Amino acid sequence: INHKSIKMKKLFFVLFFVVGITSNAQDKVVLRQTFIKVKPGNNYAEDLKTKFGEIAQKRIDAGYQLGWHLWEVVGNPQAPFTHIIVEPMMISQMEKERTREGWLEMRKEAIPSMTDSDWTTFMEDVRDKRDIVAEAMFVTVTEVKKNQNVNLPGDFGIVNWMKVKEGKFKTYENMEKSMYSNGIGENDLRTGWSLARRIDKYGTDVYWNYFTVDWFSNYNDYIKAAANIPAWDADKNYQNMMKIRDLRETVSIRKVIMLE
Repeated sequence: INHKSIKMKKLFFVLFFVVGITSNAQDKVVLRQTFIKVKPGNNYAEDLKTKFGEIAQKRIDAGYQLGWHLWEVVGNPQAPFTHIIVEPMMISQMEKERTREGWLEMRKEAIPSMTDSDWTTFMEDVRDKRDIVAEAMFVTVTEVKKNQNVNLPGDFGIVNWMKVKEGKFKTYENMEKSMYSNGIGENDLRTGWSLARRIDKYGTDVYWNYFTVDWFSNYNDYIKAAANIPAWDADKNYQNMMKIRDLRETVSIRKVIMLE
């Protein structure tokens, strides 16, 4: 998100949620995020789970994307968004609908019963119920699981958006990875940890360009972990990492639907 258009007290954007998918270098998996603010007093949150979920499943079945993940913000009513949609897809899948003609072909193939009039009516209803706060694209850098029985993304996550200095991306990634060189301890209430890099915007005026997610089984485990962390001072390695990155914002998210 561009610093010029996103103010710290108004927007942060663009989670959540890191999915560990691998592919070859020619056709890489990328993830598109859409941050949504549902307006009070309407059923749009339910529409996301039903109407949009149904359309997304048809797109997945038709081969236009790999998944559709819906997340809701928890315990943060002042946040500039209420929900996040994450859509993993291959680059080749994105190219199929980069033009209006390609998008219409996708709609015809994935949702053949929907006419232009149906789509116009559907979107007019939607626009009165929500605002799209921001969008972004990212790729997974790495992830760590507590054990082999864990599937990521988890059911609940703490997302931390970072601004890393230009020219220090590799250094930052290596620093983050080194903190988990021994994995996640058995007594740790986290189920996993993920690191992702933003790919749709670059430059010194970008508001954020990386994020991490601490995964938990549920909200209560996160509260227990946070409540039992004693005050601490950063060691030398962590101090060095803080010199090259700023923590911009933290938001808690809970999984609503995950379609594949």
